[in-house]
Amino acid sequence: MIVSEHVHTAAPVASSTLAKSGTLNASSATIRNEMVALEEDGYITRPHISSGGVPSDSGYRQFVASLDHSQKLGQSAQRLIDQEFSILQNYVDEWIESASAILSGMLSTLAFTTLPRSAPAPIKTVELLKLQEMLVMVVVVLQEATVYKNLISLDASVTDSEIEYARNRIVEKVVGLRPNQLKTRTNDLNPGFEQQAYSSTVSAVLERSKASTNERKFTGISELFKQPEFMADPSMSAGATWILDDPSSLSALNEYASDKHSMNVVIGSENEHEALQRYSIVFTQYGGEDSADGLIGVLAPTRMQYETAIPAVHYVATHLGNMTSMVYGS
Repeated sequence: MIVSEHVHTAAPVASSTLAKSGTLNASSATIRNEMVALEEDGYITRPHISSGGVPSDSGYRQFVASLDHSQKLGQSAQRLIDQEFSILQNYVDEWIESASAILSGMLSTLAFTTLPRSAPAPIKTVELLKLQEMLVMVVVVLQEATVYKNLISLDASVTDSEIEYARNRIVEKVVGLRPNQLKTRTNDLNPGFEQQAYSSTVSAVLERSKASTNERKFTGISELFKQPEFMADPSMSAGATWILDDPSSLSALNEYASDKHSMNVVIGSENEHEALQRYSIVFTQYGGEDSADGLIGVLAPTRMQYETAIPAVHYVATHLGNMTSMVYGS
């Protein structure tokens, strides 16, 4: 109730406000005691000693965890989105623009999408080349003939037979897989050079793939800046400016993704980038592993409409996924 009230009003929530709601069968004093306990446990904070409670990042995380993530978007909102997409021409750019505009309009905040990027080809082979006594080069060749290279600085010298053995073990693990299917670590490789060479193989591919950023679309920057948080503290604009200006800002979100096409919610201090630690981001990937994929999501102050944002992003992502499959193949 505190989260819902604060999201609606942007003001600290007093125990008397909750008591007057008629939803809780408890006195203002009882509610006040419960709010003290919530504050002690770190779920709410008080801007001033006599003020009401404001949800902390932990409070918002608890609220998001309590939501039913299988809950679908309301029928009226679904019809609106369906109608918007039904009038689009068969241009990928229009789908992306419309997806951002729909989310921004629904949530009065910044929405972002990236154009779908074709999935990289599977790995064809891996070679390990000894350049110097303590220096080995990893060469990864994709089936489309793209070549990625990485250097390994060794802590101890290795023999040619050790290099060949490690190379064969790595080939067993990665050949035939696409870069987005690689595991960053595997437990059945020997520690030391073998594991180091495997990690270097994976990073050689993933870092280069990450550098190839999708074209990005943003909608709703003016809506974001109308939020009360920006009136109170104009320095908050630094986070929005960074995500708009840095070409790799959206690619960096993949680090937070639990798995492909899952709904991801990053709240406040959970953001590694300092400029975003007063924001929340709800996002997901759309498209297919074997065709093309992109990102879609929204960014807002931590006082976000999570119960609407999560199903809305999911529903629009489903539309984009279906359209991407039609164009690029399933």
